Amino acid sequence: MIVSKKKYDFLLDRYEQAASRADLLERQLAELNGAMEKHGTPYKCILECREAAMAISTPGSEQVWLTLERLAFIDRWVSALLPPLTRRMPDRERLMWEDMLKTRSADHAYGMVRGKSQGEKR
Repeated sequence: MIVSKKKYDFLLDRYEQAASRADLLERQLAELNGAMEKHGTPYKCILECREAAMAISTPGSEQVWLTLERLAFIDRWVSALLPPLTRRMPDRERLMWEDMLKTRSADHAYGMVRGKSQGEKR
């Protein structure tokens, strides 16, 4: 089968675009998998979320610092997924959200319990 140069160039360009998209998706998947290996699986995150909800809905069922530790874990887990999940978000919107997170930092939200919880575990 003889193919014209124009058609060959067109098909080659389409192939290269598809290969580029596949490479990008593979890198994004690798980032997500890396974040899960480092911070736990989605199942662990959901379990911690439910445990925190049960603790909040049943006052006195667990110490406050433990509930805050659960929430801090969920915060770290979701934060680790932000880069690959927000890559296509418009810069302006992403920067707005990042600024809002900076004004309500994890250290400020959970920092007061970290020292206490580590001290109580010892």
